[in-house]
Amino acid sequence: MNPETSSSPAESKAPRQSLAIASLILGILALFLSLFVVGGALGIVGLALGLAHLARKRGRVAMAWWGVGLSTLSVFAAIGLGFAYFKLFNEMKKSMASMQDTTGPAQQWKGVLAPDITVTTLEGNAIRLQELKGKRVVLDFWATWCGPCVQEIPHFVKLQNETSRDELVIIGISDEQEDTLKPFVKKKGINYPIASAKDLPEPFKSIQAIPTTFFIDRKGVIQSIAVGGREYSDIKAMALAKDFEGEAKREPPPVPASGLKDATNMLQPVAGWSTNVPGAKALCAGDWDGDGAQEILIAGGSTLHVLSLDGIEKSTVALPAEFSVIECGRHRQKGARLLGYSSWGHTVEVMDRTGKRLWSYSAMMGVDGAHWGDLDGDGTDELIVGMNGFGGLDAVSSEGKKLWHAGLPNVWGQAVIPAGPGQPANVFATEAGGSVRSYDGQGRALQTLRPEGAYYTRLTAAAMDRSGKIQVLALGQSHGTSKDDAIAFDSNGQVAWSAPINASGSWVAVRFASGDIAGDGNREWAFLDPAGNLVLATANGEKLAAVSGQAGITDFVIVPDKNGRGLLVTLRGSAIQVFSFK
Repeated sequence: MNPETSSSPAESKAPRQSLAIASLILGILALFLSLFVVGGALGIVGLALGLAHLARKRGRVAMAWWGVGLSTLSVFAAIGLGFAYFKLFNEMKKSMASMQDTTGPAQQWKGVLAPDITVTTLEGNAIRLQELKGKRVVLDFWATWCGPCVQEIPHFVKLQNETSRDELVIIGISDEQEDTLKPFVKKKGINYPIASAKDLPEPFKSIQAIPTTFFIDRKGVIQSIAVGGREYSDIKAMALAKDFEGEAKREPPPVPASGLKDATNMLQPVAGWSTNVPGAKALCAGDWDGDGAQEILIAGGSTLHVLSLDGIEKSTVALPAEFSVIECGRHRQKGARLLGYSSWGHTVEVMDRTGKRLWSYSAMMGVDGAHWGDLDGDGTDELIVGMNGFGGLDAVSSEGKKLWHAGLPNVWGQAVIPAGPGQPANVFATEAGGSVRSYDGQGRALQTLRPEGAYYTRLTAAAMDRSGKIQVLALGQSHGTSKDDAIAFDSNGQVAWSAPINASGSWVAVRFASGDIAGDGNREWAFLDPAGNLVLATANGEKLAAVSGQAGITDFVIVPDKNGRGLLVTLRGSAIQVFSFK
C-alpha cells in the first residue's frame, strides 16, 4: 500500500457521516425557516441528503432519520403555510375591496336618474349624457397620478375593445389640465374618450376618493357606483348588468334629520323588582323550560341563574365556563339551548338546559359575536358566528357543522332575521371596511350598504311589525368625524332616523335591544344615549320613553310579560333591575 495515497479510518469515515450531519442541520434550519416558506427548499435538500446517507447503509442512521423527519416536516409546513399565506393575501384583497365598496354620500344616488352633464373630450368633441340614453355608460373619475386609476385603464381598454360603442360608452373624466392628459392618453393607448372637467353637479361633485366609477344603464339610471380600483371581471359585470328594475328616482332620498322626536303619548317607566346575582356579567331572555313563558337568564360566574318575570329564581345551572355574552336559542325537538362566549375569546360554547356542553365552535383569531336564528324555517335555530382577523362570517348547523362561509375581515357585528311564514331569513354583518353586508339564509350575498357614508361596527336587526318590515340599528361613526350615532335603516340602506349614542368606552361595549314595549305588535329599540338615559325609540324615529340615570349599565334586554307588553331588564354590576312602562 502506498502510504501517500492511503487514508486513515477517521478520514474515510468523515465523508460518510457528513451527509447525515448536513441532513440534520438542514432539517432543523428548514423547520424554523418554514415560517417564511423558503424553508421548504432547504427541507427538500435535507431530505435528499438524508435519504442518500440511508441508502449507503453506513453509520449515523439515527441522525440521518432525524434529518429526514425534520426535513419532511418542514416541507409539509412550508406547503401548508404557503397555502395559508396565499389565502390570507386573497382575504386582504377582499378586505381592501370591501373598504372601497360603498364609501361616501354618492352612494345615495344608486337607483336615481343621472343628472345631465356635458363634457368636452381632448379631441374637442362635446358629449352630452342625456343623448346617450339607450346605451350603457361608464363614467370613470380618475387622475394620472392615481395608482389604482392607472391600473384600471387596461381593463377599460379591454372592455371597450370587446363591446360595441353602440352598446357601451366609456368616458374618463379628470380635473387635470389637457396638456397633462394628452401625452398620458397617447402613451397608454387609451381607446375611449377622455375629458377634462370641473364644477360638475351632484353626485359627481361629492366624490371623495378616486377612482370612482359610475355605471349608468340604458334608461339613464345610476345602477352602481364603485369606489377604488377593481378587477376586470367586476368592471365588466357592473358595466353590462341588467337595467335597473323598478321605478327610478328623480333625486336621492333626503337625509333624515338627526335626533328623535318625542312621541305624542310618551310612556313613563315604572321601577319594578330588583335583585343581586353574584358575579353577574351577562343576561338574556328565552323560554328556558318550554312552558311558553319567557324567563330571564343571568350568567354569574360559572352559574346560570334562571329567574321568572316576577324575580323568583326558578333554577340554577352549572356553566362550563364564565361568559360575558349569552343568548338563548331553541331546538324544535330538544328545547332551549344556550350559547356563551367572551368577546374576542376563541370559542363559542353551546349548552342544553342541564348545562351539558353539546358542542363548541372555535375561531383562531377570536370571536367578535354569535347569534341564534332559524335560517331555513324548520323551527330549529342555527348559529352565525362573526370572527376577528380574516375568520369571516360562518353559519353553523344545530349540530355544530359549518353550513356556509362569507369571507369578510373582522366581522365586527352580526344579526339574524329568522325565517318565518312567507319571510326568508336575512343575515347582516359589519366588517373591517365599515360597510354592512346582507346575506340570505343560504349565504348568498344580497347587498353591500353604507348608509350616510358612516363607518359601522356594532349592529342588530329585527322585524319591526306584523308585516315583517326589517330594520337594522347600527353604531355608525360619521364620515371624517368621531361622532357616534345609532342609525336605523332598512334592508336597502334607506335611513329612517339617527340619534347620538353612548360609545365613550368602546364600541365592543355598546348594546342594543328590541321588543314590543306597548304590546301593540310593533317593536321598539333600546339604546343608551350620551347623557346616560336608556332610550326607547320606535322604527319611525319617535322617542317613546326614556329611563334616566342608567350610565354604567352593561347589558339590557326587553322581555314580553304575560300580557304581551315589554319589560326592560337591566344589569349594572351584579344588580338586576326591571322596569315596566305606562
